[in-house]
Amino acid sequence: MSSETSAPPLPSGSQDNSSIPSLHSSILTPGPISNHRSLDHLNTLKLFSPLFSPICSLFSKLSQWRDHLDLPDPGTYEQVGREAKAVHLTNYIFDGARAELSKALSLNPAFNVTHSFNMGAQAGALGGISPGTYSFGGMYATNKIFAQGTIDNDATLMGRLNYRWGPKDISKLQLQWPSSPSSPSVTQLEHERHGKDYALSIKAYNPSLIDRSGIFITQYLQSLHPRFSLGVESVWQVMPPMEDASLSYLLKWHSANKDWISTLTLQAQGVIQASYWQKLSERVDAAVDLQFVPHPLPRERKAVSTVGLKYDLRQATVRAQADSTGKVSMLLEQRVAPMFTFSVAGELDHVKSQSKFGVGIQLESSPLDENALQGVTAPTPPM
Repeated sequence: MSSETSAPPLPSGSQDNSSIPSLHSSILTPGPISNHRSLDHLNTLKLFSPLFSPICSLFSKLSQWRDHLDLPDPGTYEQVGREAKAVHLTNYIFDGARAELSKALSLNPAFNVTHSFNMGAQAGALGGISPGTYSFGGMYATNKIFAQGTIDNDATLMGRLNYRWGPKDISKLQLQWPSSPSSPSVTQLEHERHGKDYALSIKAYNPSLIDRSGIFITQYLQSLHPRFSLGVESVWQVMPPMEDASLSYLLKWHSANKDWISTLTLQAQGVIQASYWQKLSERVDAAVDLQFVPHPLPRERKAVSTVGLKYDLRQATVRAQADSTGKVSMLLEQRVAPMFTFSVAGELDHVKSQSKFGVGIQLESSPLDENALQGVTAPTPPM
């Protein structure tokens, strides 16, 4: 007698599921139609392979050629000429009286707060003396995040947020919200891509999807030689019903050890700007800047040249500057103590018979003692 038992007969109205192919097997198992489609795809690729093969080969050879050149990182488009800007007083000069008190609450992650006071400064083209202002700021930074915000006595809020996605990509956000409804707010979005021998930046100022307006800027800087870089900048302004686009070009040339750097920028409408920076000694830097604005009428053409000198003493930094418009200015930053800096600034305009004078102090404090700071490394935030 056999040990195997036969399956009971199926009831009426039932089907044998073993004779019906499952949906899963029908999807995974290619039928004759899918086989024909695969053959069609292969035939299509074989048909276009002679067209794409030279292009792929060209890109491969270019990549190998760039790796063989071992070109350096040129830096970002905006950083070009920063050495000359660090010598000149354009970003450092001030007038009136100001005080800045900052306190570090943490080193890693870096976190500090700042109180700033300004009073007695000239009110610009309107004349008179501007009233005193106060602003409170805070900064938080890690290796991936940099966040900074300030608010003044008029309730104007400004903020920055940078985020590092990886070794090559950084996204940035800047906001400015004025307290007055009549003053427009400013929003800036930016993304930077740093390659081995290039830098790409894409920016958007006040982009709006409602009226499709904004200012869009693309900057690209490429190293063509270990000592030479070439860059291009495109600006597209969309203000319905008007649109405008312009291009600018940049050249950067420096020595092998970067003890001198020269730049040349050809901006839209023919504006030319050139700068030259040189490190004369370990403590002395010099910089020259030239800006030429063309015009069809010779009398309307303008050219301004600026010469600056920076001297780093053991406990002080001196900056002096003179330009072709008759302005002479100087700034002294004296470090009286490790946490205390005293500043004196002055500017004299011989042509307009005007002068500016300013004094300032900067005080820093930290609740952490030297023992607590031992072994703590400050972060490198994305800037």
